[in-house]
Amino acid sequence: MGNPFPSLLVSPAELDSALTNSSSPRRIIPVAAGQPSHLPSFEAQHVPGSVFFNMEDIRDTTSPYPQMIPSATHFASSMTDLGLRPDDILVVYDALEVGLYSSPRVAWAYRHFGHRDVHVLNNFPRYVTEEYPVSTGPWSALPPQQRYPIKENPNEVISYDELHDLLSNTNHDRFQILDARIPGRFSGAEPELNPLLRSGHMPFALNVPLASILGNDKIILSAKELKAVFQNAGVDGKLPVILTCNSGVTAAALDLALQLSGYGMERRLYDGSWMEWTRRAEDVMLQVGA
Repeated sequence: MGNPFPSLLVSPAELDSALTNSSSPRRIIPVAAGQPSHLPSFEAQHVPGSVFFNMEDIRDTTSPYPQMIPSATHFASSMTDLGLRPDDILVVYDALEVGLYSSPRVAWAYRHFGHRDVHVLNNFPRYVTEEYPVSTGPWSALPPQQRYPIKENPNEVISYDELHDLLSNTNHDRFQILDARIPGRFSGAEPELNPLLRSGHMPFALNVPLASILGNDKIILSAKELKAVFQNAGVDGKLPVILTCNSGVTAAALDLALQLSGYGMERRLYDGSWMEWTRRAEDVMLQVGA
């Protein structure tokens, strides 16, 4: 009740209108997503009333892989520290120079842990260009709230072991893997920047690069355009999908794009993604070439 946003994507005009004119009894909270290195940009300009979701802190700090999903307890504690409530309407966005990259992942994490109304701003550079209000200075947490409830949907993720078993023992035409990495890394034509990573991709994976779902100024494409991207990549709308990328961040952008396109298949995110797969999988589980 009382959510002014009809879509998972929110335009700058919709966000500004909601923040200035909304009669909703629920709070609308802008959430800036990013690393500590993005804090100077945030302090230079951000949507008024924003909190900062530090992806370096709100993660599984015991994992050898970056930005892995935190435990439900850690996530709930972090949201309590930010002063958020489970009935808040959240609009997540990236730093100005980023455009759109981490915000779908942070929005995905909120929904994964049971937050109902979470949206992505499309996007902050456009918000600034269109001259909507911005604030400057350090961010601060909202007034303390009651402890954030612990909820989680484990069916939205898939582990390395489960994915390895699927590829080893299941006909690959019963599911599909979508990889959001850039084409050169996916095909192996470009070397990985990290010397610990091998080139290529998982067997039978389809490449849907993050850039393919973005238009000018990193604006997410329309639903019609997104559907065409997935169809051109060979995506079957009737098969479950496993979403992967380099470290589980841009895979969440594909999750958002599939929903915006109207696809209703089961979607699961492989959090470890290529960072984990290339270090653990045997050579037979690596494929080079388009």
